[in-house]
Amino acid sequence: MLPYLLLLGFLIFWIFLEKKSLNRNAFWVPFFVLVLFSSIRSYLVGTDTGNYTSDFRNLIDSNYYIFRSDLEYGYQLLEYSILKFTHNYFWLFFVSSVIVVGSYLYIFRKKSEDYLLSVIIFVSFGFYLFYFNGLRQGIAMAIVALATPYLINKNFLKYTLIIILASSFHKSALIMLLFYLIIHLKFKIEFKTLAVFLGSFLLSNIVIKYLASTNEKYSSYAEVSESAGGYLTLFFYSFISIFLYLFYKKYKIENPEYYILLQLSLYGVALLIPVALLATNPSGPQRLLFYFVWAVSLLIPIVIRKINNKFIYFIFILLALIYYTMILGFSNLMPYRLNEIFRIF
Repeated sequence: MLPYLLLLGFLIFWIFLEKKSLNRNAFWVPFFVLVLFSSIRSYLVGTDTGNYTSDFRNLIDSNYYIFRSDLEYGYQLLEYSILKFTHNYFWLFFVSSVIVVGSYLYIFRKKSEDYLLSVIIFVSFGFYLFYFNGLRQGIAMAIVALATPYLINKNFLKYTLIIILASSFHKSALIMLLFYLIIHLKFKIEFKTLAVFLGSFLLSNIVIKYLASTNEKYSSYAEVSESAGGYLTLFFYSFISIFLYLFYKKYKIENPEYYILLQLSLYGVALLIPVALLATNPSGPQRLLFYFVWAVSLLIPIVIRKINNKFIYFIFILLALIYYTMILGFSNLMPYRLNEIFRIF
């Protein structure tokens, strides 16, 4: 656990220092540190990492690389391109990390009202750690995050193009096209949230069974899970989303960006609660939640700034750290181990 805590501690120290000394939001040092930390790890860190690195560890000749019809071509093209030059899976992690970390930090620097707090949430709430397990989907989610300005500004064409690009790494990204339409429907947020919940309640079981029957890759989605990790995550974001909604109603926030991002968070929770009631494997459809709830990285700083209380600010950071230590116990993230080529002893 210590490496993860040191990582977050250094990020807090450096971003705070650069803000105070140079009055700017630190990008390059946090970017480099986060990319390096995820890139030099062993394939043993993360539940699905062994599968993603198997072609590299088995020294597959790129000339005999077979593009599969059941796997997204964007990811396969990335893997194939790296295999042309090296069999060291460090480079797969490195390129993926550049996409993921760069995308989120760019959005935070562009949209966040408290850049430091957004980065703390990004790491401690598990958005950064997500792609340690689900690499393809993690890349897709980061690309989807880049579409946020176009979701807010109602630029459907640019938004759609980015979503299609994201879907070339994981097809689940296409669901965000539907939610673009839902978010911009002229109905009250309460009615739309209820509609998403009921729609998921009626259709989720059918959709999951269909996916499991048509593609072996999704067969685990229909399995009953005994893991508490998925339920803890869903409960956590349900609580936060409800709080953000109540805050919105109480203070009558007129910020249009807050309203759109709040919808993202609420609809993600409403979509996934019925799925959780099916007791499905949280590594399957429940992963969809992170397409939506990453928005709390931008929402919570707005709330904290509105409250404007330093005590609450520090209490929130403390609670975020506690949650961080809890999620580290799931998904085979510990102990943190280095890639063999970086081991000195």
